[in-house]
Order: sequence, then structure tokens, then C-alpha cells
Amino acid sequence: MIAETIFGVAKDLFGIFSKLDEKRLSRTAKVTDYFSNLAQTIEDTSAYLKKGEYPHGKCEELRFHAENMTKTIGDLIGKNEAEDYEGKVLEVWEIERMHYELSDIDNEKEKHSKLQMLDEAAGYFRGVAAHLRIIG
Repeated sequence: MIAETIFGVAKDLFGIFSKLDEKRLSRTAKVTDYFSNLAQTIEDTSAYLKKGEYPHGKCEELRFHAENMTKTIGDLIGKNEAEDYEGKVLEVWEIERMHYELSDIDNEKEKHSKLQMLDEAAGYFRGVAAHLRIIG
């Protein structure tokens, strides 16, 4: 559930931001940093989880990013849409729970799939940041 939600938000935002025109992306430095930092939080979490370690502090980092989503991207994609994505991430901000979710899964393929989804989500957020750097 956590990985799937984060993945969905990342993929949707990648699609939205790859289509925005240059005029609406004049604030690219701040937004680029936002998406890069969000990706880093997810990548760090995934790295800890792959080693079977508890990702201490990553919940608060993800919550911080979620709570700042509307303020950071609302003027670019619309406040209502940004609030919707913010709400989705806030529903799963306790990303550290994935440690327990994964420990309850016996099937290694399923564990790998969930971790891969986190990595892909981070990749989408990195993709948004890269797109913004290029056109900014």
C-alpha cells in the first residue's frame, strides 16, 4: 500500500510536469530541489529496507515533503490537484512501516517488487527534477 501510493503520486506528477510549458516553470530551482529531496528520502528508505534495517527518521522526512507539496507546486499544477497528491502522500507518510510490512512477507519476489516500486517512484521524482533543470 505504501509503495503503491508513493509510486502512483510520483508517476502522475512526472506526467504532469513533463507537459508544463516554460512560462509556468519559472520557479524551477525551488521545485527541482523539492523533487530531488523527495526522491532522496525514498531512495534512502529503500536502501535501508533492502539491507533489512529500520529507516529511522524517514517518516518525518516524508511527512515534511508531503506537507510542503501544495505550497511548492500548487501554483504550477493547481491548488486542488496539489492538495490531492499531498493528501495521498500524507496517508502513507509513515514509510518506516514498510519495514514491518516487508518482514511479514515470506515471498522474496513480492518483497523485491515492493522495493522496486519505491525505487521507481524515486526515479519518477528524479525525472521531474531533471526535466525542470533542463527547461529551467
